[in-house]
Amino acid sequence: MLQHIKQGLIDYIHALTVYDYIAFAWLLFLFLIILTLAILLGRKKPTLAIFLIMIVILLMFVAPFGIKYFLDKTVRKVDVVTDKISKLHFASSLIVTGHLINVGKIPYQKCTINAKVFKISENKYRNILNNLKPLRNKTIVVDKNISEGEEAMFKIVFDKFTYSKEYNVTLSGECY
Repeated sequence: MLQHIKQGLIDYIHALTVYDYIAFAWLLFLFLIILTLAILLGRKKPTLAIFLIMIVILLMFVAPFGIKYFLDKTVRKVDVVTDKISKLHFASSLIVTGHLINVGKIPYQKCTINAKVFKISENKYRNILNNLKPLRNKTIVVDKNISEGEEAMFKIVFDKFTYSKEYNVTLSGECY
């Protein structure tokens, strides 16, 4: 788990675009303005200064995640489409094929696709719990240059998949 987070962070840092630099520069500028304002108001209005410093601390922890989320939904947006889900009974394998479409504003060099297999239940609360703990989880990396509007095919194979009841497969993608 920690290795997965570390690799995701390294991939993100190596693939920073001009949009990322602009967003983080804007965030740094906002930090400096609010912090300077808090220092200037420190003697006359200490409660307002403390409130502004708390805002800076909150922004310092929340804003980088917000920037990444916003850029992933706009600039680096990718659509992951499932073409076919096949369960092979003779080999106890589940094969998921699909393609991803670059609908963002920049070309991609690397994409990670995460596939999760969930149990399906009649109870909606049980489905929420099943989503928290999938039957199987697999991540693949597509190292291919994908320009704006282009597609790339992928295939994910779950070996030794012996679950015989109803299940659902969800796919998510992140590209840099």
